[in-house]
Amino acid sequence: MHLLLFGNTRSAGPWRHPDVQHDTASVRRELLERARTAERGTFDALFFADGLNYGPPATWAYKTTEDFEPLTTAAALSQVVDHVGFVLTGSATLTHPYHLARQFLSVEHLSGGRTGWNLVTSFAAAAADNFSARGVVDHDERYRIAEEAIEVVMSLWDGWGEDTIVADRSTGVYNDVDRIHVTNHHGRYFDVTGPIGAARSPQGRPVVFQAGSSATGSAFAARHAEVIFTGQGNRARAQDFYRLIHSKAYALGRRRPPLITPSLRFVVGSTEEEAARVERTAYEHFSPEYQAGWLLEVDVDVTGADLDGPVPDSAFPDHTETHQTALAGYRALAREGSPTVREFLYRTVNGWGAQIVGSAERVADEIEEWFHTQACDGFVLGDSGVPGQLDVFVDQVVPLLRKRGLFRHEYGGRTLRDHLGLDVPARFDTSS
Repeated sequence: MHLLLFGNTRSAGPWRHPDVQHDTASVRRELLERARTAERGTFDALFFADGLNYGPPATWAYKTTEDFEPLTTAAALSQVVDHVGFVLTGSATLTHPYHLARQFLSVEHLSGGRTGWNLVTSFAAAAADNFSARGVVDHDERYRIAEEAIEVVMSLWDGWGEDTIVADRSTGVYNDVDRIHVTNHHGRYFDVTGPIGAARSPQGRPVVFQAGSSATGSAFAARHAEVIFTGQGNRARAQDFYRLIHSKAYALGRRRPPLITPSLRFVVGSTEEEAARVERTAYEHFSPEYQAGWLLEVDVDVTGADLDGPVPDSAFPDHTETHQTALAGYRALAREGSPTVREFLYRTVNGWGAQIVGSAERVADEIEEWFHTQACDGFVLGDSGVPGQLDVFVDQVVPLLRKRGLFRHEYGGRTLRDHLGLDVPARFDTSS
């Protein structure tokens, strides 16, 4: 199975814990330690989520700074760890494809072929406002833009082949220009000539991750994604999604469907009682005000509601053009077990994904059950933010997964494709 780890330091809540340092130097040290711990645990990659804005104004009072930009962060971290990969979020709708392709290929070479592109279709109005956009593009239109953007990026990544560089010192000819693929793309949304001017990636191309779960998004993911990041609150829903994606991928003629890695928040203790204490600590230090403000970005509004009262039906619109999957996921969270607003907001710390609280044995049991019942191919893990939790997972849960034959004891290769068991893709057909 595959285990990835959220690389981001938490932006709200855990900084209130007395043992958490939140100045810039401490955030840097935490990122370095997180990368080293992920490599010690032989995780596939660090996964960096991103938003191209500081969040809704309602969150600003509660949100820490130094939420570093993913690509530059990965370029730095790749120099202190040798194997663990980096999955980096890049917007196909707000970032120009030439810029995206060049940035990712640069980090590919700096890391020795360890990157993945988490392709997103940015939905936040605050992000659109930072990029001269006139409001948020409708949901399905964002995916049409992404279809064109990924075509351009793939073409740019494949500009150079293994035989393009001849480096003939006697003639001074470095490149065989007849073996350079020039993109020359002129489409509905983008005009890109190219090329970038960079050798092909050590792993062929960065691995494409995608998180589409709506009807349009899942069709896009089934067509393009090599790994799908998703939020599934329970195993039954995860199994349904797993079957859906496999069906769509095979219907499109894919020989191998995408790997599916849902988010999983863990709280682990040496005993069930210790895990419960850690969970209480996390609950005491999370910020309901921040979570309520952040949910405004996906059109869920519980601001002003009684934190200890029920979640009002009015919190959820009937329809949204921002993030349809998020709206459905949060509505489901609000209905499960009739939580108070405060309890609901705490659940949203992990988005609308799954969580396991318990001993190392229980956490390993749940992970194994999801894997063996075809609910997932692995997980993107997030800890509670309580200091020491990641170390406990690596020291107590990972050895159990290894003992059960579920997870590697050591890395078998150097690239992210090696870790994920993915083939090196063929180069763009320059004869077409």
